[in-house]
Amino acid sequence: MATSEVQPMEIDDSLYSRQRYVLGDVAMKKMAQSKVFVSGMDGLGVEIAKNIVLAGVKELVIHDVSLVTISDIGTQFFVRESDVGKNRAEVTLPRLSELNPYVTVKVLSGSLDGEMAVLDDFTCVIFVNYLSLLLLETANLRCRGCDPQVRFISASTCGVFASVFNDFGDTFEVLDKNGEELHEFFISGVTQCDKGVVSCLENELHGLETGDYVTFKEVQGMGELNCG
Repeated sequence: MATSEVQPMEIDDSLYSRQRYVLGDVAMKKMAQSKVFVSGMDGLGVEIAKNIVLAGVKELVIHDVSLVTISDIGTQFFVRESDVGKNRAEVTLPRLSELNPYVTVKVLSGSLDGEMAVLDDFTCVIFVNYLSLLLLETANLRCRGCDPQVRFISASTCGVFASVFNDFGDTFEVLDKNGEELHEFFISGVTQCDKGVVSCLENELHGLETGDYVTFKEVQGMGELNCG
């Protein structure tokens, strides 16, 4: 079963120093215990897999039933001309494994038809450029039926167009919607009633959205509003 419990561990700063600064220790430790499944080792799939390995998950399993074709050589940077006719996941495995010694990379090359139970043991599963909506729905429902639920992602590209579908489960909460720094602004007053109305300074936009969390400080006359 997939798990998000964080266990004590050491983070290798010689490899992850910049990433650790951006994401923080909690996120890094969660990733280091995650098992990810990526199905579809075409140009998009190998880019996703490469980034996952460099990020430092515990284990990555790559899957594909397709064989390397001449057209793959122009999009999949881990295949060579000598790989034509071989399974895309199998030829990608050794080159992907070289990127990060801390990540275990495995391959699954069989069909998933009737074998969706293999998804139960992962933290997150990613399906790349699948045309079968029925298969995607079946996989998504399988992930939602797990306890805890497995995160599900479907991604596809078509020329300059792309689409992505995410289902991170019923309990997933977005804590940082845009990655922007917290910002401050001045207010002109707060009405003293059951549902107080906060007024901004004239011609000053607050930039808030529904659901944003706001704290107050240095409010005079209504000190109970001040945080800390």
